[in-house]
Amino acid sequence: MSMDNPHDRTLKKLVSDRGSEFLNHKFKTLSEKCRFQHVFSPAETPQHNGFSVRENQSILLKTRCILNHSNLPKVYWAEAVRTATILCNIVPTPSRIKCSPF
Repeated sequence: MSMDNPHDRTLKKLVSDRGSEFLNHKFKTLSEKCRFQHVFSPAETPQHNGFSVRENQSILLKTRCILNHSNLPKVYWAEAVRTATILCNIVPTPSRIKCSPF
């Protein structure tokens, strides 16, 4: 298991819920290998995941718009999600006003 790093940025800390995709030996090995701290948000408190929830809502909204406006069938859902994610990541925000992922 490895982690892509196309922009040579260092991941220092990852905050996640206690989902099974994060609570396994493979993910623990990855965090040790890549030297990032993995912390868990408190159980049953979605308030702590507000940013992630909002970002996911934005990605899903953009995905639906891409598919609806292009009249593409749902078989292209994965590619539309990928495109929507890229769009969310390249939009300037106050925290990354002087940098671009490209």
